[in-house]
Amino acid sequence: MANEKKATVRDIAAKAGVSVATVSYVLNDKKDTKISDATRKKVLQVANLLNYSIPEKYKNVDAKQGVYTIGVMYELKADTPSRNTEIMSLINLLAERFIRIGFSFQLIPIESEAELSKPVQGLDGIIAIDLESASFKQMSNQYFIPILCLDMIINDFLFYQIHTDMESLVSKAKDILGDDFYIVTDKYNNEGYRDYIASAAPDNQILFFSEIAQNAFSKVKNKKILAFGLQSGLTLSQYAGCKDLVIVTNDASPSIYSALTKTIHHDIEKKANLAMNIMMNALEKKFDVKHEYKI
Repeated sequence: MANEKKATVRDIAAKAGVSVATVSYVLNDKKDTKISDATRKKVLQVANLLNYSIPEKYKNVDAKQGVYTIGVMYELKADTPSRNTEIMSLINLLAERFIRIGFSFQLIPIESEAELSKPVQGLDGIIAIDLESASFKQMSNQYFIPILCLDMIINDFLFYQIHTDMESLVSKAKDILGDDFYIVTDKYNNEGYRDYIASAAPDNQILFFSEIAQNAFSKVKNKKILAFGLQSGLTLSQYAGCKDLVIVTNDASPSIYSALTKTIHHDIEKKANLAMNIMMNALEKKFDVKHEYKI
């Protein structure tokens, strides 16, 4: 937890990587300076996160006083059924938790770039789930409110980030499968997160479900597989002819599996709880931004 010390212009300058003069120009909304839009946005975002007063026109004037509105942005793809199911399960958990504490909760599905062209009014915080890097950058540049990234790797200290602890899951899989196996997963939208999963896989042995399905699962026949997601795991268990199969599922007691099916529980309820707590603290300016949390 951070202390209650009030942030200064120097604090903002240090966090944003600019001079004190630049911060002063931006916060005083001076237009006759050669400050890029990117730098101006960075300063305003840092100032907002550190609870420093920013120009009134950049504040969320449309939000109802005393009621926070959280927007959740996500993208579903036709060829990622397991991933879609997990995203919707996570959204349901988040909605249940935020609504229970009196927050408004707004779904913002991303179906085209045009939907990112202008900000959604009235939001106090945003939870972005597995967005492509370009889409996230386009979206985040338009807001000066806390943004939390789920299942994304964003190399920017401004944004809270929560994602699955792949190293831990792979370690558990090694106890069952040994050191040589493939990870099979739906393709995540976020490129950085895809790279992270590959780096956790033994010898970068990662396969995407939609691609191996096109070849009748020939790539996984007689191989040891760690499969992510209910649909992917069940399909592989029935049709792929894997030598050995372990399924990562967020269902603590998946009754539809056979007694012989090996599973590893992935607790997305913890992810939803952590997301809610971090967002609440961010809105109340309770602590500084930590770059990364793993579940």
